[in-house]
Amino acid sequence: MSGPSRTFGVDLELVPADTAALPLTDLTIRRGYGAFDFLRVERGVPLFVDDHLARLERSADLLGLAPRAAPDAIRAHVFDVIDANRSGSFGMQLFVTGGDPVDGFEPGTPRTLVLVVDLPAYPASYYQDGVSLLMHRFERDLPEAKTTNYFNAVRHARSLRAGGAADLLYHDGRRVLETTRCNLFVASSTGGWVTPSNGVLPGVTRKHMLAALAEDEPAEVRDVTLDELGSAREAFITSTTKGVMPVVRIDDSQVGEGVPGEATRRAEAAFLRRRDAYLASFAGVTAS
Repeated sequence: MSGPSRTFGVDLELVPADTAALPLTDLTIRRGYGAFDFLRVERGVPLFVDDHLARLERSADLLGLAPRAAPDAIRAHVFDVIDANRSGSFGMQLFVTGGDPVDGFEPGTPRTLVLVVDLPAYPASYYQDGVSLLMHRFERDLPEAKTTNYFNAVRHARSLRAGGAADLLYHDGRRVLETTRCNLFVASSTGGWVTPSNGVLPGVTRKHMLAALAEDEPAEVRDVTLDELGSAREAFITSTTKGVMPVVRIDDSQVGEGVPGEATRRAEAAFLRRRDAYLASFAGVTAS
């Protein structure tokens, strides 16, 4: 899809991408304050759309962004944008902005934006051979909200690329948390899968991964210590863009055998079955 041929959404109106605009006075531009979400459109179907819209609503609530467009109106608009772009698969960025600030800081009336973007293409080796993560002590402000604040991720993007790592893995000195854009699952040396519970974004892919695992080898949602991470048998990360991606090295230490394990492969297959069932169930469904 070329840029000019795309259609975006601005305050629930369809707008050509090359003329879509946001006032420079908006708090999201001036202070980087706004709610954000990202969903994946596959074969014209917005994957797990209601989960993404519910999270956008929670994030906007946590940020105090009101009065804003109603969830049902945003949902209908998402389908309008999909129809207008007439392409099978792409990414969709959703924003509830801070609006024009009352005094330079207090949020004003939020704006709703829907952008259509290319999905990132990751090398096949990331899934076949696994990826490396770099530990980084950091705790996000208001981790339960997905926001426009990606300062730390952007700041380290070049060093990650230079070091051959896929992402930073945040920790607080005692517990492992999340990466800059993914949730973490760890196969404990003493049991099954665990995923960190506190101080992390409740990922949509994580939610469906947990549901998929519940049918075979349920995962625990609880704190995961750094010691437990160090003795993990396997690990993987989940996100809307990455799906299920094996982790085989953290800093200078390999995870388990240093290759994607059988438990990770089973988990990935279980998630893909759930994803495919969702896409199949959407056949013929409209925004209503």
